[in-house]
Amino acid sequence: MALPRFLTQLLIFFTCLLIEFVLGQENFIVGGQNAVEGEAPYQVSLQTLAGSHLCGGAIISERWILTAGHCVKGYPASRLQVATGTNRYAEPGAIYHPESIYLHCNYDTPKYHNDIGLLQLNQSIVFDARTQAVELPTSPFPQGSSELLFTGWGSQSAAGTLPSQLQKVQQQHLTSTACRSLLTDYEDLELGPCHICAYRQANIGACHGDSGGPLVHEGTLVGILNFFVPCAKGVPDIFMNIMYYRDWMRQTMSGNGKCGHVDQQIING
Repeated sequence: MALPRFLTQLLIFFTCLLIEFVLGQENFIVGGQNAVEGEAPYQVSLQTLAGSHLCGGAIISERWILTAGHCVKGYPASRLQVATGTNRYAEPGAIYHPESIYLHCNYDTPKYHNDIGLLQLNQSIVFDARTQAVELPTSPFPQGSSELLFTGWGSQSAAGTLPSQLQKVQQQHLTSTACRSLLTDYEDLELGPCHICAYRQANIGACHGDSGGPLVHEGTLVGILNFFVPCAKGVPDIFMNIMYYRDWMRQTMSGNGKCGHVDQQIING
């Protein structure tokens, strides 16, 4: 027997509410969306040996992972692992272990500068459709208007839990002048050429667990997350500028890293 029309409409209404609620639970980063499987094959989850997600990172070659310095500061290499090839950090396609961790010589000097670290793995990553190295920049990207893709497993709010599935959000690049105008309340953050600012609007942006995550412009890695105000409170997210650090990365990966007046910090297991 057919349901009365008003009952049918009521059923449709509550079904739509349920769908909206379920989909709403999947919005993390803050204001993000589920990434398609394989959409960011360079994305990694930096984890404890127990599999707890700490930070994001990016595959830049078969043996090297790039992340934020504060994600690895104080950790011996033997206490970390890298999950690859998955949109679900708890269900990795593969697990790799770092052999050594390299922090920038002038890490956090001045504050929020040089917050970058490289992990050298003890074996080569096996590449497939879900696991690939990201391209590194050879020239600056268009400033002030570029659409940038940010991905991560960060929480939806300062007190929120981590999502099970990788999230993505489209950010827009801000010039240094525009970025500074939105950061006037944060006097300890001095922007420099080592920084990239990305912003969409309030309630869209990075949160806990997103640090070290990759910022990409048309398939090329342009930044890794360094600084955010928990969480998406109308303040730009700040990234380390990969173009700025290309020489440091190249020298470190070739074994010719030099620190001048500051001893390079190398953490071994």
